[in-house]
Amino acid sequence: MRIGVLASGGGTNLQAIIDACAGGGIQGQVALVVSNNSAAGAFDRARKAGIPTLHASTATHPDPADLDGAILDALTESGVDLIALAGYMKKLGPMTLAAYKNKTVNIHPALLPDFGGRGMYGMAVHRAVIASGVEVTGPTVHLVTDEYDDGPILAQEEVPVLPGDTPESLQQRVLEVEHRVYPATIDAFDRGLIAIHEGSPDTVIRPLCITKDYDAAVSVIRSAFRTPAQRFNITRENCPTHPSFTDRNRLSEIRSKGGVFFGAYRQSRMIGCVAVEPSRDEAGTWYLEKLAVPPDYRLTGLGSLLLDHACRAAGSYGGERISIGLIDADEVLKGWYRRRGFSETGTRTFSHLPFTVCFMNREMT
Repeated sequence: MRIGVLASGGGTNLQAIIDACAGGGIQGQVALVVSNNSAAGAFDRARKAGIPTLHASTATHPDPADLDGAILDALTESGVDLIALAGYMKKLGPMTLAAYKNKTVNIHPALLPDFGGRGMYGMAVHRAVIASGVEVTGPTVHLVTDEYDDGPILAQEEVPVLPGDTPESLQQRVLEVEHRVYPATIDAFDRGLIAIHEGSPDTVIRPLCITKDYDAAVSVIRSAFRTPAQRFNITRENCPTHPSFTDRNRLSEIRSKGGVFFGAYRQSRMIGCVAVEPSRDEAGTWYLEKLAVPPDYRLTGLGSLLLDHACRAAGSYGGERISIGLIDADEVLKGWYRRRGFSETGTRTFSHLPFTVCFMNREMT
């Protein structure tokens, strides 16, 4: 992957991306650095790393369309696959945005959608966070659209706001997290762990990140599994571990075993989720967990998107096959998985479950 970085200032996030490329954290390279500021520290970092640079601003191109075209031409000629904004203080022009739709990312120093929008950048964000009295902040990586800080969220990480924090001390702690989160998100985007499915509106599938993501996942899973619980007379008394009764503790248990959760989002709302968890007993096997599509989104292809995403994720983690356990009497669901490449490997009864479990596997190709 070839990355074009646009920066206006010192370029510490640019440096984090350069370092990640050099160290293997990103399988790619920074192909071009563009700045509207001829004296930007980002240029010094780029030149030290041997990366081509371009100064493009109203000083070099007074006409906005010419400026937009010059930036786009430079990115295209450099073979850029992904644009990463790193403290870039200008809006991208419409031609560049259109050419790199869903391939332009930005990092913002607060948990969007809070503390975003026009004028909310740099120290102004941290002042607003402290003045609000919130206890948690942190960076957000998001897709770039023609509105400030309005694109779909790709990654977030929580940073506590400590008693006695100043805007400067909070900025420093958030920036340290930015330097880790931004390269990791670019890598996840490149590996397909973050996927954009274009539509009306687009569907974004990405790893869950912060507390509110997991709260949303609990709600989605309960809603999706309520119907089969009713069909097969499953209650909290006879099967308390059924997904229709799941809670944050159960999700935390899966994560503690190396599991990774993904959510499907449309217009910032989670509409489905899935998890993959490595087997402790069978090398190369990953378990499919909590594939959940609520009733309003069934028969839309969302389940297949989530399943394919989960299989791709397991494969990227080194998985050779993916396995799932289903209610053996649920012929409809078993048929759905068969049509998507799964084969039955056997059945088993468990003393704590009121039904027989059918196991199905799908080999990675």
